[in-house]
Formats: sequence, C-alpha cells, structure tokens
Amino acid sequence: MPFGPIQVFTFGFPDTAGFEGRIAEELARLSDAGTIRIIDALVVVADGDEVDIMRVSDLDDEQRTELGMEVGALMGLGMAGLDGMLAGAEAGAEIVEEGGLGIVEAIGEEFVEELPDGAAGLLLIIEHTWAVPLRDAVVDAGGILLGNQWIGAQDLVALGAAMGIIAGAEAEREADD
Repeated sequence: MPFGPIQVFTFGFPDTAGFEGRIAEELARLSDAGTIRIIDALVVVADGDEVDIMRVSDLDDEQRTELGMEVGALMGLGMAGLDGMLAGAEAGAEIVEEGGLGIVEAIGEEFVEELPDGAAGLLLIIEHTWAVPLRDAVVDAGGILLGNQWIGAQDLVALGAAMGIIAGAEAEREADD
C-alpha cells in the first residue's frame, strides 16, 4: 500500500458549544473524495472525572497492519539498515496487533491529561492521498525531496511581525544617520 505524506494535527476547543457536525462532515467529504485518508481521528471530551473518547479511522485491519509494517520498516531502516528494516516491520505489525500505530497512543495520553474540565480536543492523523501521484511523478523523473514545510496563518502573522521589527529598526537607523 503506497502511502502519501502523513500529517498530525491537534486541536483544542474550550467547550463543545460549537460542535454541530461540520468537522466530521468535512473530514468525510475529503475522505470520500480521495483527497485524504483518515489514519486516526480521536475526539476527546473532558467533563469532570469523565472523559468521553471517540475514535475513527478509514483503515481496515489489513491496511492498518500494512501501514504499521511500512512505517516500522522505514524507521528500522534509518536506525539499523536492512536488518533494522526487517525488525522494524515486525515491530510495526506487533504494535498494530496491540491496538494502535503507537502515534495516537503516544500523543493521546498527554493530550487527554492536559484538557481542562468541559473542554474538548481532536487529534487527527491524516494521509494526504492526493500527493501520491505527484510524488510518484517526481520520483519517476529522478527527483528527490529537498524540503517540506507547511505555512499556516500564524506563520504569516509571525513573519509580518518580524518584518515589521526589521523595518522599524532600519527606519530608526536611517533617522540616526
């Protein structure tokens, strides 16, 4: 099973008042269109001592095992070459058999503990399936990935603030000359 870039999101909500089903509808729409595949989605609602958890995935058991093996093999390859790749594939399959890919479990526990009373959280792990044909075309042309960075609204605001500081410092320097 070839897989595309995988991205992990964590979202926090101060309460559940805004939950109207739009998030689930949009995820379903993107998944149905083949744009993304939901590897894991974990919704957590903290209410006093009670914690409600809902988990959703587009992967069936066979796909989950295959992805676990591929992720484990790649990590093993990086750690210890071909021998590590084989050991990593086995470890990845075992993690899946025990109920997860390890990513949700590692992030999820801390995520649940940090939610204040009445708050909710969404841990979302998606595969960008739209990118698979593009990646294959690049690889077939002999290309290799040199960089990968996501830019969000907060990044642009921070960039603007930094540019404003630089522009202010330059204006001050010019005024002093």
